[in-house]
This record gives sequence, C-alpha cells and structure tokens, in this order.
Amino acid sequence: MTSRPYAGVTADRRRADRRAALLDAALDLLAAQGLRGTSLRAVCARAGLNPRYFYESFTDLDALLTDVHDRIIAETADAAARGVSAAGPGASLHAAVRSAATAVLDVYRADPRKARAVLIEASASPVLRARQREARRHYTRLVIEYARTFYDIPSDADAQMHFTATMLVAGWSENLIAWLDGELQTTASTLAHMFADATEALATHAAANLPH
Repeated sequence: MTSRPYAGVTADRRRADRRAALLDAALDLLAAQGLRGTSLRAVCARAGLNPRYFYESFTDLDALLTDVHDRIIAETADAAARGVSAAGPGASLHAAVRSAATAVLDVYRADPRKARAVLIEASASPVLRARQREARRHYTRLVIEYARTFYDIPSDADAQMHFTATMLVAGWSENLIAWLDGELQTTASTLAHMFADATEALATHAAANLPH
C-alpha cells in the first residue's frame, strides 16, 4: 500500500524533506554552537519539526551527526577526485594536487559550515572523533595509492610511504583549521599552491630515500 499524496507531495518525498531539514539544522548548529549546542531538541527546533519526526530517520543524535559528517567527507573526497581528473592525465604531481586541493577548498568556501563541522567541532564528539580518524586513514591510503602512480615504489617501503602520507594528510587538516581560524592568513589559491609545493617536496624526498 502506498500513502496518498498530500498537497501533491508523496509521503516518501515529505519524509526525505524532513530528513534533509534535520541534517541541515544539525550542520548549522554544529558549526555555529559546537557539539554542546547541538542537542536533539535544538536540532528539531531549528528544523521546525516535532521530535517524533526525528526518529523516523535517525535512532539517536549520534546517528544524525555521523550522517552529517560522512556526507561532508564523501563530498570533499569526490571533489578532490574531480580535481585530479580536471588536471588531466598528463598532469604533474604538483598540478594534480593543487587542482584537488582547490576543489576541496571550493566546497568549504561554498559552505563554511562544512569545514568547521568536520575539522573542528567533530573532535568534541567521541563518535565523530573516531569518524575523523577513519577518514584520515582513508585519505592516507589514497595518497599512498596515488603516489604509486608517480613513483616506482618497492613493496618494502610501506612504512616510509605511510609516514609521509600521514604527514601530508594531518598537515593539510591542521593548516585548514589555522586558515579557518584566521591564524594562517592567505588566499584559498595560495593555500592550495602551498599544499602542492609541500606535497611535491615531501614526495620527492621520500622517493629519493626509499630502500632499493
């Protein structure tokens, strides 16, 4: 049995709209007030929904916040991949990294809430902090895989590659936070260029010192 449309809108569409409103309200609160100000009651009030509608989409607040976090991570990962593709198949490491970083920064500049939520406020939640760590491990693995397309890396160099990739991923995150907080005062374009410079320098040094 299917639900009858109400005012021309199906029940599934209304449910999806309520879920989207809750996600946006949680993102808004998390970015503006931090985890302490992002309660279930506050989210429902910001979304303009009765709390009973919360439970048709989420089991608890952690489930909602996890969904918010993971959606942003997926969006930035997709943006980075598009940035690499946009650089072209024959692009240098520097050009590809700069294009990927620019694409990620474009996501954050379009909606600054997303950067603050995943890079800063998420660390206050044990659940989201674990998601942060997993995302960084995932990015580290991607960096290693990508590096292998530029360098002839022997199988016994995993420790060196992991160390270098972790430095890059963690350093990028910390510099993004400094940029968001105004401690690192530069343009998005320059930030992407500096990250590409650092990536190229670290990758070249690591490749030159790999065991053979």
